[in-house]
Formats: sequence, structure tokens, C-alpha cells
Amino acid sequence: MKIAIAGKGGVGKTTISGTICRVIAKQGEKVLAIDGDPNPNLSVVLGIDKDKPPQKSLSTDIIERVEEGESWKFQVKMPFDEIIDTYGQDAPDGVTLLIVGKPEQAGTGCMCGSHTVVRELIHSALTSEFNAAMVVDTEASLEHMKRGTSQHVDRMYTVLEPYYRSLEAAGRFADMARDLGIKEVAAIANKVRNEEEADAIKEYCKKINLPIAVMVPFDENISAADLKGMSIMDFDENSSAVKAIEKFVKSLI
Repeated sequence: MKIAIAGKGGVGKTTISGTICRVIAKQGEKVLAIDGDPNPNLSVVLGIDKDKPPQKSLSTDIIERVEEGESWKFQVKMPFDEIIDTYGQDAPDGVTLLIVGKPEQAGTGCMCGSHTVVRELIHSALTSEFNAAMVVDTEASLEHMKRGTSQHVDRMYTVLEPYYRSLEAAGRFADMARDLGIKEVAAIANKVRNEEEADAIKEYCKKINLPIAVMVPFDENISAADLKGMSIMDFDENSSAVKAIEKFVKSLI
């Protein structure tokens, strides 16, 4: 099971990604979390000590260009298990984290190489014997969609909030995911406060033919946990948001 979590900035994409990882792992599944955002924050949501030195980020060193007649392609040149051993960071409940694309300094150019690394890493995982669920926390923009970063995942969930700009952006992510040939595309409605907001989301998603996988209620515990630099799973695993995600994960497994 290879899942990408997409969405515009501020919708709670990373919180959703990290919580899904922890919940899947608590079901006894091996989980690989990939932080594909150039501003990586998934480690904190996973519950890794915020004061712990970060693990080395993946780089273009793990891929190579291969000639195929008159064309060429990129591929991962390291065995997948070696990538995990070299770059993986342990997180609670048996989750393993890989961080991709953290820029070392300003003025060093575009992040094209990082997008390629994520794409080929997912492709490598799909063809390896590494038996684990994979959850990719993508960049908060459409750039990774244009570059096909997530084209090898099984499912993409676009996270949205109950306001028009977020709904509109979710539609764009969904359209581009379908263009990439991703088989299952659905929405995760986040921070839903009441029935009025839920109805507005349902109406819009129906209009653009976007299934809703789960409605996650607005939960003040999320902000409280974030203020302390904690995972919501460690702050209050019985919170309403966590319970909604647990129900969603059961439908996946």
C-alpha cells in the first residue's frame, strides 16, 4: 500500500500524514514515512524528539541516469534495504522515516532533483521486496504533481478544509492525480466544525466527482500538541481527530 497525501499549505497535510503512519503501525504493520516537503516537519508529527539531531536527508546521490537506446531514464542505484539502513530514522510504534529534499542553503536552485528522488524511491519500493505500507507527505504545492513525483503510488488523498480556496485547490490536485494515472483519488476533509461545513464539502466534492474518504473534525488538541512540539498520538490518542483517522485506516487495511 503506497499512499501520497497532498494539499495546499495550511490544511493539516503533515498532521494527517504522520497520524496515519502511527495508526497503521499500531495495527502491527511496518510503515515507511517519506517527508517529501522541502520544509520537513513530519518527524515532529511522528513523535520523534524535536531536540534530536535530524537524520541525513536523501539526495540525488542515490539515483543515476541510465541510457535506453536513444532515450534515458533515472533509477535508484542503491538496494532499497541499503537506503533504509543508511538514511532511515526510527520513529515511535516502529515507523521508519526518510527525509527527502531539505535544502542546505538559499540560492542553490530548484528542487527538481528532490522530486526525481521521491518518484524513483517510490518506484523502487514498489519493485522491491521491502514489505511495508508507505505514506508520502508531499510538498504543499502543485509543483510535485507537474513533475510526477507521486505517479507510482496506489492512492492519493488530497486534504482540504471547509473554505472555497481549499476546495478549489483539492479539485486541481485530484485532476492532476488522475492525469498521472493514480488509480484511487479521494479527499480527506479536515478541521470540519459542524454539519453546515460538512454539507458544503459534500456538495462541492460531488460536483467535481471527488469521493470523500473521511471527515476529520476540528480538534483543539491538534493545536495544543503542535504548540508543545508533540505528536497528537502522544498528546491525546483518544482525541476526536485521531479516532476519525483510526476509522479511516481500518477501511484501508
